[in-house]
Amino acid sequence: MSLTYDYIIVGAGTAGSILAARLCEDPGTTVLLLEAGSVDRSWTIQMPAAFARNFQGGPYNWSYWSTPQPNLANRRIYQPRGKVLGGSSSINAMVFLRGHALDYERWANEEGAQGWSYAEVLPYFRRSETYLGASSAYRGKEGPIVVRQGTVENPVVSAFLEAGSEAGHPYTPDVNGYQQEGFGPWDMNVDAGVRASTAHAYLRRDGQPAGLIVQTEILVQKIVIEQTRATAVQYVLHGQLHTATAEREILLCAGAFGSPQLLMLSGIGPADHLRGHGIDVVVDSQGVGSNLQDHLYAMIQYESTKPVCLARYLQPHRMALLGAQWLTTRRGPGSTNHVEVGAFLRSRPDIAHPDVQVHFKPILLDGWQPSRTHGFNLGGGTLRALSRGTVRLSSADPQAVPLIDPNYLAEHQDIIDMRNGVKLMREIVCQPAFDPFRGREHHLSADARTDDEIDRFIRENASSGYHPCGTCRMGSDSGAVCDPMLRVRGVDGLRVVDASVMPSETSSNLNAPTVMIAERAADLIRGVELLPRAHLSYVVTADGELDHRSRSTWNPPYAVAP
Repeated sequence: MSLTYDYIIVGAGTAGSILAARLCEDPGTTVLLLEAGSVDRSWTIQMPAAFARNFQGGPYNWSYWSTPQPNLANRRIYQPRGKVLGGSSSINAMVFLRGHALDYERWANEEGAQGWSYAEVLPYFRRSETYLGASSAYRGKEGPIVVRQGTVENPVVSAFLEAGSEAGHPYTPDVNGYQQEGFGPWDMNVDAGVRASTAHAYLRRDGQPAGLIVQTEILVQKIVIEQTRATAVQYVLHGQLHTATAEREILLCAGAFGSPQLLMLSGIGPADHLRGHGIDVVVDSQGVGSNLQDHLYAMIQYESTKPVCLARYLQPHRMALLGAQWLTTRRGPGSTNHVEVGAFLRSRPDIAHPDVQVHFKPILLDGWQPSRTHGFNLGGGTLRALSRGTVRLSSADPQAVPLIDPNYLAEHQDIIDMRNGVKLMREIVCQPAFDPFRGREHHLSADARTDDEIDRFIRENASSGYHPCGTCRMGSDSGAVCDPMLRVRGVDGLRVVDASVMPSETSSNLNAPTVMIAERAADLIRGVELLPRAHLSYVVTADGELDHRSRSTWNPPYAVAP
C-alpha cells in the first residue's frame, strides 16, 4: 500500500508533535505522523504526580538499558524513552528548563551551529510557551505549552531555599530568564493540573490540525533513498508493509537513540559498521551514533525528623483521596510533579556559568519507589561532562534494540566534577535551615566521606539523568551528521529534528531545548522568515582572580553579557 504526503514525520514525540502542528498551519499541507507507541490518554500520563509509573517502564516506555559501564561498577544503566504520542514529554518529570545562554553561544560560535545563538533561539522559546508567572521579556504569553513555576508551600522546601542563601548562593526568581545561577522555583509544563506534553499542547489542545494523519503502533523499517534523495518511508502496520512517499521532505524525530538507529538501518552511518551488519552503504557518515552525551545523576537522601514530607500521602486512604481530588477538580497534590524548586551552582569559582544542577524532592526514594518514611532527597550532577559515547546497531533487524554506550566517566575530570557536586549537595543540607528537619543520611551515601569513598559511592549508585543527545549532531564541519539547517549531509529531502542534533548538552533538562529546536526547525522547513533576534542580557561570572574563600561565605561576582 502506498500513499503520498507533503511531509512524513517519523516519531510523534516532543519534536515530532510540534513539527506536525506547525507544518499543518500552511493551508493544504498534508503530513503523515508515524509513531511506534500508542495514544496518550491514560490517567497515568495526564496526572503530573503519577509520572514515575510510566517512567519506570510499561507500555509507554521503550525501557532501554545501556551496555555495561566499566566506570560505573560495570552496571547497565536504565535509559527510559517515551513510546507514545508526545514521546518522552509524556513520561518525563515535567521539569521545564532552558539551559544557560552560553550553551547556545557555544553552539553557534564554537561548535559550528550557526544560527543557533542565544539571541536567535530565545524567540522560539518564547513562542512555545504560555508562562503563568510574571511578565518578562524572556518569557512567552501566547504559546501552546502552559508553563508554571513551582510553589513553596512545604516547610522542608522552604528550608532548601533558605539553606542556599545561608551557603552563600544567590536566589533567582526565574531560572529561565535573566539569571540561571542560584536557588529558586523551577518551571513545570503543567496545564490546569494536567501534563502539558507536546501532544497535549500541539495536537489536541485546539483540535487535531487539518491535513494531519496520525498513525500509531507502527514499526518503521527504513527510509527509502533513491540516488541521493530520501523519497519514502517503509513501515509495518498490523503485519502489513506500507510505503508512504514524501513530496517535500522526510523529518526524522525519533530521538537520540532512535534517529541514529534508523539512519543506520537506511544506509547512512559509519561504513564499516553498516557493512558488518550487511547493510548497503548509502552515505558513509562517521558521526551517526557518535557524540552521545548524557547527564549523570547522583542522589543523597536524609530522613526527616518531622512528618512534613510527601510520605504522608502514601497511606492507601490518602492516595485514594488524592486521586479522587485530581480526577474531579484537576487540583491538589496530584496536579504537580513535586519538583517545585532546585538550584544551578558552580562547582568552582573560575567557570562562567553553572556546571551543577540540583533537584530537590521532599520524599525518600528507593530507586523510583517512594518510601513511607518521611525524608527528602537532593539529586544532581554535572552539566557539561567531557565523556562521549555511542549508539550502534545490534542487528539489521529494525526490531532489535540498539547498543547504547554512554561511556560515563571515561574522562577523569568527570568524576572530579561529580564528586564536587556531591559535596555541594551535602553542604546545602548542613546549613542551619535544615536543622529542624535533618535526620540521618541514607545508608547508600552515609559512609562516603573521603574523596575515594565518594567516588566509589558515585560509581556504584549513580544513574542516568535521562538527557541523551548529540548522536546526529549539527555543525559546519565534514564530521557533522546534519548542517545547521538540520539537513542530513549527503541526502536531499531528509532532516533530523530532535535532541540528537545538539552539538553539546545544554546545562539543564533537555525537554524545553528540544521544544525550541522543533519550533525553529518548523520555520526553517517551511522557508518562512525567522523570528527576529532577541538581544537580551544574561548573567555570567566576572573575569578576575579566583575567590579561594569557602563556599559558605562565597558571594560570587557577576557581569552582564549582552
